[in-house]
Amino acid sequence: MTISTTPARDRRTWPLRRALCLLTAAACAPYITLKLIWLAGGDLGVSGDAATEMHSATFVAANAITMGMEIVAVVIVFAFTYPWGRRIPAWLVLAPMWVGTGLLAPIALGVPLGLAAQAVAGGSPIPENDDSGDMSGWVFAVVYGGFVLQAITLLAAFVLYARARWPEAFRRPVIRAGGTRAPQVLFVNGASVVAVACGVTQVLWAFTGGEFGGDTAYETVAQRTFAAVGGLLALAGAAGALALVHGRGSRPVLALTAAWTGAGHLLAGGLFAGAAGAAGAVNMYGALAGLLLGVAALLTLVDSRRAG
Repeated sequence: MTISTTPARDRRTWPLRRALCLLTAAACAPYITLKLIWLAGGDLGVSGDAATEMHSATFVAANAITMGMEIVAVVIVFAFTYPWGRRIPAWLVLAPMWVGTGLLAPIALGVPLGLAAQAVAGGSPIPENDDSGDMSGWVFAVVYGGFVLQAITLLAAFVLYARARWPEAFRRPVIRAGGTRAPQVLFVNGASVVAVACGVTQVLWAFTGGEFGGDTAYETVAQRTFAAVGGLLALAGAAGALALVHGRGSRPVLALTAAWTGAGHLLAGGLFAGAAGAAGAVNMYGALAGLLLGVAALLTLVDSRRAG
C-alpha cells in the first residue's frame, strides 16, 4: 500500500489526534500498572484464593501476555498520531489493530448495554457462584472502564489514521472484481455459514442462559446481554464480508466496518476465550470463520485497488 500524506488535514486534526492518543495511553495505564504489581508479587485488589492463583505460573504468563498487549496498544496509538507511524508497514499496523478491535468492540458495546439492562432488571451483574469473589469490585471497574474508553479513543484514532493513509478506502464508490475472485467467494460463502451458526448460537444462549445440554453459563442479565452482543457482531461480520465480496449495497465503507469488526471479534474472541464443550467448539470454529472472512475481505480490497 502506498502512503498518502495530507499536511493540511493533519494540521486541522492534530489537536483531536493528540487528545485521543493521550486518552488512550491514560486508559491503558491503570491496567498496565495492576499487571506490573501482580507480576512483581503484589496482590493489590485481590485476596484469598485469587491472590494465590495470581502468582501461579499460568496466571503469571497470562498477566505478562495481556500486559504486553496493552503496551502494544499504546505504541500503536502513538503511531496513529505522529508522522513516523505512516512509514510503518501496513500489516504491522493492521494486524494488531484488527485483533484489538475484535477484543474491544464487544466490551465497548456489551458492558454499557449489559449494565444498563441489569439496572432496569435489578440485581447484581456478577453471578452468585462467580469464582472471582476475592477480587475487589474496583478492579473490575478500573479494568473494564479502561477497556471501554480504549475502544472509543483507539478506534477513533485509527479511523483518522486510516483516512489519511488510505483515503481511497473511504471514498471508493464500488468494489471491483479481480484475480482472486474464486477464493474470495469460496472463503466468504463457507465461513459465513459457520459465522452465522456461531452468532445465532450465542444469541440463543443469551435467551436460554447457557450451553445447550450443559450447565448454566449466563446467570445475570448483564452476562446475557454481553453474549447477545457477541452473537450480533458475528452476524454483522458475515453480512459485511458477504456484501464486500459479492458487491452488495452502495456503501462499501459500512460493509468494510461490519466485516472488520465482526470478523475480528470472531477471531480474537475465539482465540482468547478458550473454554470447553459447546462453548469451546463455538470459539474454535468462530475463530476459523473470522480468519477466513478477514482474508476474503482483504483480498477483495486488494483486487479492487489494483483494478482501480
